[in-house]
Amino acid sequence: KACCNGRGAVLLSVARGKVSEGVDFNNHYGRAVVMFGIPYVYTQSRILKARLEYLHDQFQIRENDFLTFDAMRNAAQCVGRAIRNKSDYGIMMFADKASVTAHVTLYQHHT
Repeated sequence: KACCNGRGAVLLSVARGKVSEGVDFNNHYGRAVVMFGIPYVYTQSRILKARLEYLHDQFQIRENDFLTFDAMRNAAQCVGRAIRNKSDYGIMMFADKASVTAHVTLYQHHT
């Protein structure tokens, strides 16, 4: 209701939670997403440990590589809620020291 009246609104949610996955914001809703931190998965899970062992044994995928890829994929899904089609627009901001380091590293590799 506040958005329709021009006052705006703020929605807070947790990555990997119900709001971050599966909810779409139509039209002018959800024009900005700010992500604080990187959504790493809980690493003490027995299921995750078995998956990591399988990936290492079968494909030589290191634990850290998988966990980082999974966290970045999840972050992309979360902030992707601001862009819903090819003509849509929005802003996505990552507020985390590690994301700044990753951006600088990628930039240095491409120059």
